[in-house]
Amino acid sequence: MRFFLTAFSVLYCLSLASGAAAQSSSDWVADSIERVFQRFDEVQEPAFTDDFILADVKLDPEYPRRFDEFSGDISGRFIGAVAMASRGEEDDARLQQLMEKILPCQREDGRFGNASLSFDAADIGPDQMALLWGNGRLLVGLLEYAQRFPEEKAVIEAAVKLGDFLLKVFDECATEEVMARVRGKAANGFICFTQFNEGLELLARATGNEHYRDSAKKMEALLEPRGVQHTHGYLTTLRGHMMIYESTGDPALLSAVEARFDDMEASGSILITGGLLEFFKEDYDRDEGCTEADFLRLCLQLWRATGKEQYLARAEQCLNNIFYANQFETGDFGHRFFNNQGYIPHPGAGRAWWCCTMHGLRALQDLHDYDITPVERDGKKGLYIALWQETACEDGDFRAKVERVILPEKPYMLAFQIEVIDAPQDTRVLSLRVPGWAKDLSATVSLDGRTVGNTISQQPSAEAASQLISRSISSLDLERVWQAGERVTVGIECALRFADRQGQVHLLDGLPENGAEERAVFFGPWLLGVDAHRNPMFHGEPYSKNILLLPKDQEELRKHVSMHSDLPGAVQAPEVTLSYIHDGFPDRCTATLQPVAAQNARPQTTVSYWHWMRRQ
Repeated sequence: MRFFLTAFSVLYCLSLASGAAAQSSSDWVADSIERVFQRFDEVQEPAFTDDFILADVKLDPEYPRRFDEFSGDISGRFIGAVAMASRGEEDDARLQQLMEKILPCQREDGRFGNASLSFDAADIGPDQMALLWGNGRLLVGLLEYAQRFPEEKAVIEAAVKLGDFLLKVFDECATEEVMARVRGKAANGFICFTQFNEGLELLARATGNEHYRDSAKKMEALLEPRGVQHTHGYLTTLRGHMMIYESTGDPALLSAVEARFDDMEASGSILITGGLLEFFKEDYDRDEGCTEADFLRLCLQLWRATGKEQYLARAEQCLNNIFYANQFETGDFGHRFFNNQGYIPHPGAGRAWWCCTMHGLRALQDLHDYDITPVERDGKKGLYIALWQETACEDGDFRAKVERVILPEKPYMLAFQIEVIDAPQDTRVLSLRVPGWAKDLSATVSLDGRTVGNTISQQPSAEAASQLISRSISSLDLERVWQAGERVTVGIECALRFADRQGQVHLLDGLPENGAEERAVFFGPWLLGVDAHRNPMFHGEPYSKNILLLPKDQEELRKHVSMHSDLPGAVQAPEVTLSYIHDGFPDRCTATLQPVAAQNARPQTTVSYWHWMRRQ
């Protein structure tokens, strides 16, 4: 079981003050990235050979591959994600080998794929949309490749030709006639056109040509209302619009994306797991790894642009729950299926090697780019530590690293250690985020094993604690002239919170002592579930009315919580052991609740997270 919020960073072995003990194998993001690369390198069904990757641009009738009509989709995603997450020489050599084969596949008019498809407005339909989608993903891939290999001018030239192709067909595609013709066509819908804004913005950055950005700006206005659209394409268009905002600072662009985000929240499209389904349809039964990757990245973009806690809280909820849960034991990302109580297995596991595996890798690589946040408090500079992942952060000559640790004397607490690496000779601030899911946060400064000053603590505001997604910011600010080698041990007692199906938050003392109420259980940032691998008898028929029995108060709860699972590889992830009454018989049984993301290391099974419960 490996599912912790950590940045893609080097692990350090530390001897910690205040009774903290360092742990190994705790870098979940690096581990998750490694699992994707193992999928590319070792899994043979299907194997990621050159022919397999390039089938959507070569269109060889002797090698038909699923979705090769989305020309550039797999090939573009693969070269882009691997270029951004390259492990070094071997990956670079593979990328260059692939690029040598991709470039000759470009058609005379700049497109990749079927050269016979007409882009006259009267002819444009689902087939043209498929080509545009794949070409959009390939344009992004070409430009991300060019960031790693800027000396390869032929790649930029190919990207320019592809961008020019889009500009030529832009007016023919952007008509009400075409929109109406492809409306309701799911993954072949109009989002295949609007998602081009991401690649066009990258092309504007690479070339300095504003014409590409001017066209990219038009896409969000062309994006139809949410409706029942394909969420991946919808979110990709919003990400592209945010990229234009990042380049221009135009507040109207940001406002447009925030309005659409507000609409997703108000409509109930965002699940209790922190992400979205594959389509904006309430009765749909599966998610999509690409969607969860896009939503995570969009939340991070909005957080960086606005500093609003709600976007960081959304990113945290998505990452810790639905995103990590979406990865399969093979390393693939894809489609998980749901019923009314949670995750369920499905015939033919939805390991989406045709898109999600690469898109998940690309999102993982983004994580460490969004966690360095300089702050200023009363004229004093410093660092904002979000306390949601391991990371290394710096602001000029003030540098620190953040790692997870275990507090042996308080095994029920989530703990971090912040080590100051370099510090100037003036007062600086370490501003520690106090998340809404915390019951209490405490911080102790030490040097060479000796405590410096008193332990200080803070709780989130009552408003933040009452919301599943907090919109108010609380922080604990540590101001001092720091020394290299000083360490701050941060202990967070996670709140046990219960959400109903309307998203309202309830605390432990709000559960009934008689009868039962249906709730989803959150421990800190984690949505907890009952996994059939760990609890094989819990889901024996009939189980829909099983009743979890909660302790009467927080003090008693601590006896049921461990932050150090006994499963292999599990460090700083909660387990809550509870009694329950099965729907089929009156005997008291025992179940262990774990984060729903625990399923990502095992074959698919039932993982329920909506349960009936009461206090005992």
